[in-house]
Amino acid sequence: MVLSGLMLQRFLPRAALMLVVLGWTHVGRGQVSDVAGTMPEDYLPELKKILATALQRSPNVIEPLLLIELREAGRIAANASRLPSLGSNISYGSTELSESGSSTNRSRDNGLFYNFGLNQALFHWGALKNQTAIANINALLAGKNFEKAYRELSVLLRQSYLQLIVNKARLRHARDSLQLNRKAIEVAKERLQRGVASSADLAGEELRTRELALEVNRAEADLITGRRTFSRIAGIPELAEQSIPDDIPKPIYSAALATALSSALLRDGAKGTIEAQMHELRLREATLRYQIERVRLYPKVNAGAGYSLENTTTVGTSVGQRAVARQTLSVTANWAIFDGFATRAAKMEAKSIQRAVAARRDAEMNVLLDEVQALHRQLTLDVEQLELAEIRRAMAIETRRRAAEEVGFGNLSPGEVDRAETGIRFADAKLLEARAALLGRWSQFVAIAGEDPGLNNLPVRYERAKK
Repeated sequence: MVLSGLMLQRFLPRAALMLVVLGWTHVGRGQVSDVAGTMPEDYLPELKKILATALQRSPNVIEPLLLIELREAGRIAANASRLPSLGSNISYGSTELSESGSSTNRSRDNGLFYNFGLNQALFHWGALKNQTAIANINALLAGKNFEKAYRELSVLLRQSYLQLIVNKARLRHARDSLQLNRKAIEVAKERLQRGVASSADLAGEELRTRELALEVNRAEADLITGRRTFSRIAGIPELAEQSIPDDIPKPIYSAALATALSSALLRDGAKGTIEAQMHELRLREATLRYQIERVRLYPKVNAGAGYSLENTTTVGTSVGQRAVARQTLSVTANWAIFDGFATRAAKMEAKSIQRAVAARRDAEMNVLLDEVQALHRQLTLDVEQLELAEIRRAMAIETRRRAAEEVGFGNLSPGEVDRAETGIRFADAKLLEARAALLGRWSQFVAIAGEDPGLNNLPVRYERAKK
C-alpha cells in the first residue's frame, strides 16, 4: 500500500526520532551483559523481587508514569492541526417575509437548513510539522524521565536495603553487648559480696548497662524507621525484622570492568546515558521552536470545501423565498505582514533558549563525567576498606580462639570468651558495612554509566517511550 503524502508527512519525523534514540539505546546498553551478576539483587534474591514490585507500586514512579500519558495526549493534540477539520451547522425554522406597507405581499417558508465546512492546512512552511515533532519529542522525554526515575529509585532501594542489613547487624551486636554486660553486673555483685570489688565497680557496670541499653533502643529505632521508609518508597507492606537477611555475600569486584565502564563513558562523552539523550532531545526541541518562529510572518495556505442548503430571499414585484444549495471549493492564503517586531523578539528568545539548552547540556554532562570518575576512585577505596574489615574479622576470630584456650588452661575467666564473641559480632557488623558500601556505590556507578540491568524490568508497553 502506497502511503499518501499526508501520511508520509506524519510518519517520517517520528520515524527519524525513533531511529536516533534506538541508536542511543544500542550504544548505551552495549555492556549490560558484563555487569550482570554483579548487582546487589544478584547477591540478595529478595531484593530483585522488591525492585520489580516497586516499578508498579512505588510513589516515586507514579508521577513520571502519568506524565507519559499527558505527553501522549499532547502529541495527539499537536497532530490535530495537520489533519482536516469538519464542522457543520444545522437548523430547522419558519421564516415569514412581507413587503413594508403591504398586507398581501407575503411569503412564508419553513424547513431544514444546514451547512458543512471542511478545512485543511496545505502549506505552513513546516511549522505544523515541527509542532508535531516537538510533541513527539516531549513524549520521548516523558519516557526517558520515567526511565531515569526508575533507575534512581532502583539505586535508592538497593542502598537502603543494604543499609537495613547493616542496621540489623548493629542491633544484633548492641543486644549481645547488653546481654554480656548484664552478666558482668552479676559477676560484680558476687565480687562485691566476697569483698574483692568495690561498690564503684558495680556502679560502673550498671552505668555501662544503661549506656548499652540506650544504644540498643537507638539501634531498634533506626531499624524500625528504616524498614518503614524502605517499604513506603518500594510500595510494599512493611518489612519484618526477621525478613531482612543476616548477611551480605562477599561481592566480587572487577577493577578491569569498572575501568572499562569509566573509560567508555569518558571516551564518548557519556552520549549513551539517559541524561545525554534527554539533553539532545531538549536541544532538538529548542531548534524546532526557532524554526517555527522563523516562519511566523510567512503566508500560510489552507484549503476549504463547503456544502450548504440555505434560505434565499428575492424581492421584486413580489416577495419570495427559496432553498438554495451551495457548493464551494477554495484555496486561501493568510499573510500577517507586520506584527510590530513580535516575530523578531520571538526568534531572539528561541535562539537564546537554544544556546541556554546547549550550555546546560555541556555543564551537566561535565558534572556527570566528574561524578563517574569520583565514584570510580571511591570504589577503589571501598575495596581497600573491605579488605581491612575482613582482616579485622579474622583477628577477632583468632582472639576468641586464643581466649577459649586460655580459659581451658584456667588463665582467664569464661566471660572473656563471651567478650571475644561480642568482638566478632562487632567485626561482622563492620564487615557488612564495608560490603554494603561497596555494593551500593557499585550500583550507583553502573547506573550513572548507563549500564543498569534493572532497567530491563521496564515493561514492553513503555518500549516506545524508552526509545
